Formats: sequence, structure tokens, C-alpha cells
Amino acid sequence: MKRQNLIDGLLFVLLLVIGSQVRVWLQDLPNFAPVAALALFAGYFFRSWILAFCLPLGVMLLSDIRIGSYDWRMMALVYTMLAAPVGLGLLMRRYLHVQRRSFAPSALAFGGLMGCSLGGAIMFFLTTNFGSWLWFGMYERSMAGLAHCYVQAIPFFRYTLCGDLLFAVVLFGGYALAVQMGFATRTKRQLVIQ
Repeated sequence: MKRQNLIDGLLFVLLLVIGSQVRVWLQDLPNFAPVAALALFAGYFFRSWILAFCLPLGVMLLSDIRIGSYDWRMMALVYTMLAAPVGLGLLMRRYLHVQRRSFAPSALAFGGLMGCSLGGAIMFFLTTNFGSWLWFGMYERSMAGLAHCYVQAIPFFRYTLCGDLLFAVVLFGGYALAVQMGFATRTKRQLVIQ
């Protein structure tokens, strides 16, 4: 087995176990979870996009066994929207190359990370709340009802945004630190903040 495949497999299992456990521990904080950040990191780090997509879905499945399930339509939508940042991670890997020590590329990489985290959180907010409005009849079936649904969800969005940004900084910062200390290898396709 190639060394990189072994590293990918071990990191996948480690992130799967830790991510699902953290989601269970933080279940009392609505929408404050590491799943979207893990999806972003998986899209960036893993060479296999299948492996990258399986990480957030696996974290959700494992943690939902402990937390419990909900309406199947909403579960499918939530799982899809939490796996979507994998695509943003793939874009980061492709376009945000940082070479030597320099403030401008590092600032660009950090800005890209924050932008992708924010973009994933906004996509999740808009899509899942639209699904809630569409399927559950809690709000009037009109544009005013949809607007009311989004306004009511703003407190949850704050938790989503804070969780996504915090966990993205921890994951990518931890990886950059591991690269700096020589615990992780650099490749031309990976972002290295120096």
C-alpha cells in the first residue's frame, strides 16, 4: 500500500471519529458543528473526491445514530448541503497555491478559506430553510412566509457561521502547523500557509 493511501485512510478514520463525537458533544448548540468545515478540508486534502464526500456523510450518519433522526426529506437536504463544501475545498486546492513566506499569498489563502466557509454556510442556510418552508407548513406559503422563515432562522445561522469558521480555522491551521513542523508533506496541489 502506498504511504499516501495509508495516511489518507488513517486521517479519514480519525476525522470521522472525532467529527462525529464533536457533533454529539455539541448537539445542544444548534447548528454549531464541524461537519461543513470537515467537508471543506476533505475536498482540499484528499486526492479521492469519493473519500472526500464520504467524510461529512459518514460523520452525519455516525452522529445521527446517537442524536436521532428527523424527516427524511430534510435529512437528505441537510446531508447534501453539508457535503457540498467538498466542492469548495476542491476549488481551494486548485486555485489557492501559496509558495514561500509572503504575506500576500497567505492573506489570499486565509481570505479564500473564510470566503469558502462563509459561502458554504450561506448555501446551507438558504437551502435548508427553503426546504423547511416548503415541506413543513410552519409558515405561510407565500413570499412573505418564506421571508419570515428566513428571519426566524437568523439565530441558527449565527451558530452555523461561527461553527463553520471556527472549525475551518482549526482544521486548516492545524494542517499548516503540521506542514511547518514537518509532520505533513507538501505537494504542489496543496495549500500551505507559511
